[in-house]
Amino acid sequence: MSGEVFVIAALAGAGAAVAVGFASRTAIAGTTLALEGVSALGEHMNGVVARAEEAHKQACAWGAVASGVLDRNARLAVLAQACARIPGGERLAAELPEPLAPSGRTAEELLRWCAEADDRMARADAGLAGLNAAAMTRTVFDDLIQALGGTGRADSAAELAALLADLPEAPADQEIAETLERVLKRIPAHVSADDLRAIRDAARRVGEAAGPAEARTRVVDVRHRVQLASLAAVSRRTDAVEAARLLHALQLDAPGEHGALEAGLAEVVAGRAAFPPALRAEARAACAAVVAAADRAHVRESLLGALGDLGYQVEEGFETLRLAKQGWDQHAVQLVVTDAGQVRSAVVRTAAGGDADAAREREWCDAFDQARARLRADGVDTEVEHLLPPGTRPAPLARPRGARPRRLTQARHRERPD
Repeated sequence: MSGEVFVIAALAGAGAAVAVGFASRTAIAGTTLALEGVSALGEHMNGVVARAEEAHKQACAWGAVASGVLDRNARLAVLAQACARIPGGERLAAELPEPLAPSGRTAEELLRWCAEADDRMARADAGLAGLNAAAMTRTVFDDLIQALGGTGRADSAAELAALLADLPEAPADQEIAETLERVLKRIPAHVSADDLRAIRDAARRVGEAAGPAEARTRVVDVRHRVQLASLAAVSRRTDAVEAARLLHALQLDAPGEHGALEAGLAEVVAGRAAFPPALRAEARAACAAVVAAADRAHVRESLLGALGDLGYQVEEGFETLRLAKQGWDQHAVQLVVTDAGQVRSAVVRTAAGGDADAAREREWCDAFDQARARLRADGVDTEVEHLLPPGTRPAPLARPRGARPRRLTQARHRERPD
């Protein structure tokens, strides 16, 4: 690798869609969207690569499980907001697990937490649906009784039928009351306020029917409204979970940088607003920028850590890094990680001297191959796009720098499996 032609390594990490369509090689603060897919290394190195392959598989497996944790964290946020909206929901909210940061935990620990969280969320969801349906049933029954000029409260179909039996103008009988109760019990927990009003209006019209036959027809309309509300609730909940995941990533990976955007996402998570396309697009773009920045930082840190293990030192304070190594009196390596996620490097001369350029370049190529194997074990796949063979041209003479070399260390922020 000589002259001004750099080695370009495209750092194609394990990124793919995770609920919102983004992924990252990092787990900064345990919130950045996690690893899901992997690309082929493209070359096989004996010895080191065999060990790196296994470590890479473990890293990707950990990333997939971590992604599941982040998804459950988002669902927990949405479920907690739903509990806060319904009377009695605070008891259910207290039974929910706390959100979990994947960092520092093994894949087995994360899987156990996911199983427990699924079980507790399922119980809370069922309880919330029951509370919501019971509250709506009481409201609808009250509406019917008041519309017909009656008094009293009814919490069940039997109580409603008994009250209506005393009203000469009542079009509903025991059978209609029971059918209406069954329909209302199907109201989902995450139904919107608008859909609840539509159901309530349709149920109120049951009391305005001219007789039992017409009342039965109007109960069919109530059933239709409940079915529409259930379909809409599924879509709203999916949107709310996506919004929660985006919100968590922005709040914890880029705190304070997107105030208005975070406020809009919080309204979606709380169920007070829909998720308009413009807000979705803006939030996804913001998270994509956060992920790209985190990826670049992770690539740089992982690469420098791997090179540090191989004996290289870095001069601090420069956008383009210069790597030195003990025994290299006349050479160094210039290296930069670009915004596009590429690593560009070249061996340069730091002093005039003999013709040992090719030997240093071969040494650097070997070291970089070893570093690539270590990067793969750390969840970062690489592919060499351009390589100028050692000794092809004289190494250029670099300008001197005054910075003191710093010993590189293997400081990893992203968690890896044991």
